[in-house]
Amino acid sequence: MKKFLIQIAIFFAIVAVVDVSLGQLFHYLQTTKAGSRTGNEYYACKKTNEDVIIMGSSRAMHHYVPKIITEKTGMSCFNVGVDGNGIILQYGRWKMISERYAPKLIIYDITTSYDLEENDNMAYISRLKPFCWDTSVKSYVVSLFPMEKIKLYSGMYRYNYWFLEIVSNCLRKGNFKVEAGYVPKYEHIRSEIVNRPRREKIQSINTDAVKLHYLEQLVKEAQAKGTQVMFVVSPVWRGDIYAPAVYAEVEKMAHQYGIQYLQYMDSEICDAPDCFKDSYHLNDKGARAFTEELVSHIQIPPFNSFNP
Repeated sequence: MKKFLIQIAIFFAIVAVVDVSLGQLFHYLQTTKAGSRTGNEYYACKKTNEDVIIMGSSRAMHHYVPKIITEKTGMSCFNVGVDGNGIILQYGRWKMISERYAPKLIIYDITTSYDLEENDNMAYISRLKPFCWDTSVKSYVVSLFPMEKIKLYSGMYRYNYWFLEIVSNCLRKGNFKVEAGYVPKYEHIRSEIVNRPRREKIQSINTDAVKLHYLEQLVKEAQAKGTQVMFVVSPVWRGDIYAPAVYAEVEKMAHQYGIQYLQYMDSEICDAPDCFKDSYHLNDKGARAFTEELVSHIQIPPFNSFNP
C-alpha cells in the first residue's frame, strides 16, 4: 500500500510539473512570439495606448475602420472587437486596459445577443482565461463563476482551447497592426437573403442583469478615469430584427450617464445590398461608408462630465 501511495504521489507530481511547464510555455508564446489573432488579442489587452478604442462583437470588428476615425478626428484608434463575444469579455479587457491608461473614447457597438440578452455567460470567459495571470482578470472571472478559482490553478486549463491557435499564430505572423484590429470582409450578401421578405420585429427579450451590470460598470469606471463612452447600434440588413424597445435599457443608461447613443437600425445603408456581407455584417465597402457617417457624429473631447 505504501508503495502504491508513493507511485500515486509521483504521478500527480509529474502531472503538476507538466501542467505548470506547459502553462508557462504557452504564456511565453502568447506574450512574446505570437502574431495574427493571438498577437492581436495580446496587444488589445496589454499594449494598446490609442485614444479611441472600439469594443463589441464581430459587428464591432468588421464595421469600424480605425484609419478613417484617425484621419477624420486626429485621434489614434484601435479595434478590439471579438467574434461571438460582448460585454462579459470586453469588461475583462477594460480591466486590463484601464490598468495602463485611460483612452479618450470607447465606442461600444451594442449587439443584442452578447450585450443584453440572457444566455450562457460561461461561453464568454474562454478568451479571458489565458489572461488570468493578471490578478484583476482572475478576480473578475471568479466573481462571475466561483468554481473557476480552483480550475484556474491549472496552467493547461487556462490555455485548454487556445494552445493550437497560439502555436499556429507563432508560425503565421499576420500583422494585425496594419488595420489596427479591423478585419475587413469583402463578400457580398446572397441574393436569397436580399429577396427574402422582411421579418416581423421582435418586441422584447429576456434581458440579462449580469450583462447590464457590467455594461454600466464599464461606463461608470471609464468616466471616473476621464474616458467617455458612446453606444452605437450599427447597421443591419433591412433594419434590425429587434424593435427599438429592446434597447430601452441602453437608451436609459445613456441618458443617465450623459453619453451618446446612436442607432443605425433603419439607416439608409441598411437597404444597400452591396454594403453587406450577410444579414448582420457589413462588408469592407459598407464598413467604410458607415465609419465615415459615424465619425461626423463623434463628440471630440472635452466630453460631457459625469458627477456621481
